[in-house]
Amino acid sequence: MSRNFSIRDIVIIGMLAAFCTIGTTIKIPYGNGAMVHLGSAAIYTTALLFGGVYAGFGGAIGSAFFDLLMGFSPYTIWSFFIKGIAGYIVGSIAHSGGAQGKSFIRNVMAVIAGAAWTLVGYLAAWTVVIGKFEAALLNIPSSLITSTVGAVVALPLAAALYKPISKLNMN
Repeated sequence: MSRNFSIRDIVIIGMLAAFCTIGTTIKIPYGNGAMVHLGSAAIYTTALLFGGVYAGFGGAIGSAFFDLLMGFSPYTIWSFFIKGIAGYIVGSIAHSGGAQGKSFIRNVMAVIAGAAWTLVGYLAAWTVVIGKFEAALLNIPSSLITSTVGAVVALPLAAALYKPISKLNMN
């Protein structure tokens, strides 16, 4: 499927990337290079409201920009792909079958799938960056906490914002 992005699409993706970057700055360091943050909440909210393409690009750009801006450059490329794919997964599942992000059960399943992908992706990233798989395993709790907090924030926030966003014709 070919898709041409309009200026409007690019502006929305930029705003969603900024939302992700700002969410990730709200963080608590944890473990060996990991942290608990609200970036996942931003990606999940974006995915539930706007779908996989917007969330994929917004999550990829926003997470990579955070890493560059805040001195986590060894993780920049990893975050670009891990968070971008996570946003795409969550948004694609949530918007499949005509649900358009409105089905609570589908949204929960989407977030769980995105969280699982993120955990596996960052295990690989931590192993490469830290240099030891055993050390990377110590960061599993931070990934699970971040994803859980992300779900707890995103599910009700997206539900509350769906109507206002629809009225603005942004999704």
